Amino acid sequence: MEAYKQILKEEVEVLRKKGKAFLAGDISRNELKGFSGGLGSYSQRETGKFMIRLRTPSGILTKEHFRRILDDAGANGQDKIHLTTRQAIQIHDLTIDQVCDIMKDGIDHDLFTRGGGGNFPRNVSLSPMAGVDREEAFDVTPYARQAGDYFLRNATGYKLPRKLKVAFSATPEDTACATVNDMGFIGGIHEGRPMFRLWLAGGMGGQPALGLPYDAWVEPTEILYYIEAMIRLFMAEGDYENKGRARTRFIPRRMGVDAFMECYKKHLREVRESCSFEGIEPEIFKEASWDSEADHPWMIPQKQKDLYTVVLHPLCGQLFIEDGEKILKMISEIPAAEIRLSMDEELYVRNLSKAQAEALLEAMKERMMMTKVRMSVSCIGTPTCQVGVNQSQALCRAIERAVAAADMDETRLPRIYISGCPNSCARHPVAALGFSGCRIKAGDESIEAFECHIGGKVGMDTSVMAKKAGVIPAEKIPGMIVELGEKLSEEKKSYTEAAADGTAEAVIKKYCQ
Repeated sequence: MEAYKQILKEEVEVLRKKGKAFLAGDISRNELKGFSGGLGSYSQRETGKFMIRLRTPSGILTKEHFRRILDDAGANGQDKIHLTTRQAIQIHDLTIDQVCDIMKDGIDHDLFTRGGGGNFPRNVSLSPMAGVDREEAFDVTPYARQAGDYFLRNATGYKLPRKLKVAFSATPEDTACATVNDMGFIGGIHEGRPMFRLWLAGGMGGQPALGLPYDAWVEPTEILYYIEAMIRLFMAEGDYENKGRARTRFIPRRMGVDAFMECYKKHLREVRESCSFEGIEPEIFKEASWDSEADHPWMIPQKQKDLYTVVLHPLCGQLFIEDGEKILKMISEIPAAEIRLSMDEELYVRNLSKAQAEALLEAMKERMMMTKVRMSVSCIGTPTCQVGVNQSQALCRAIERAVAAADMDETRLPRIYISGCPNSCARHPVAALGFSGCRIKAGDESIEAFECHIGGKVGMDTSVMAKKAGVIPAEKIPGMIVELGEKLSEEKKSYTEAAADGTAEAVIKKYCQ
């Protein structure tokens, strides 16, 4: 491992040189991106600023790594960190030297950025409650970690057409979005044994697609054979010429679904013949059931007796350093406490007693969002993102302010997923209510607007793409959300009911251009 770390450090010094060449005008932004993305860093739209994406593996954030990230951000002049929708942590507004220094320090402490961007397997997503979920068949955490470690070890040798995303969900709720990833596993019981169901070639962004269900259950000890087969198929059949069609979801569209599945099985047979992977045997938790008491919606009873998980959601996924310090101080005195990051820009603080959970919620109640609509998800957007179209974070904050000012019953409103462009960083294509950034004409001007998506859902055998309801000017969306909330209260409906019977769409259409 030390030799590999040295290779990674040498790459960081190449990045430092390329970053300075970009600033001097000697190479283009795209030339820099072609190298820096694979190392988990991009130049921001603002001249001279860069970001770094720290790969907390499958959202498993140790106290030591949390301490290091907070220190790195604070020491480099930042007052916050961004919790991403792929269970990683980003620090923005850095110089190229700061980025490289943080990377090298992270490598020394097993906190990596390699493969955090570019044409590589990305952070393996994982249900944040895996291992403590009362509904899970077995803990899928070791398998997500195994896949992530496999990708990291091989990161310097991959030549993929584009990125590849793998997910592991603990239950049919599919909180890791296994059914809409390039490859997704959901744990379950088959013929009395813990096994995985598998989905292939799903994904979002341009022309999104639900994953295709594989026709056999997968032994947990064999997941690396299935993963390596998908990598080989992607390298053999992916489009290296057309970036817009280079994701796995376009392969079955070109081949046909049956031919794609046969091709995958061919690669799987070849992997079995040429590779030998050590598997991990599943463990089933046999704790007796217990009567839980939780008086707060974001205090979740675990399957472990008398233990709870607390969900903390900073506005727009932006966790201020002072809040992180407060959380870390409280849990540092609880040896069993641990943190998992969710795909909804949240911290799941696990293994707390009831008193500890209540104390943490009380301490953070003025700093964290506590209703679904205020816990909305937003990508970083402009002016930071290179490819962003709109200020998704600004819209997220405007919605929160509007809901607060309306002094309304906001409990019927859903979580909203806001992407600053069509690239789906906030998963708007499968959102119950989502927005993707675009521009429209208003007289002679081009103004910010968002395409509205409604009715999406993620779940095992229940995932469905949202439908497009129309385009709304950004400035009108907060008022629309308030009116929608008031309509739900007036008719005593949940948002799900209102989306199904047309009530929600009727409100939305009033604001569409």
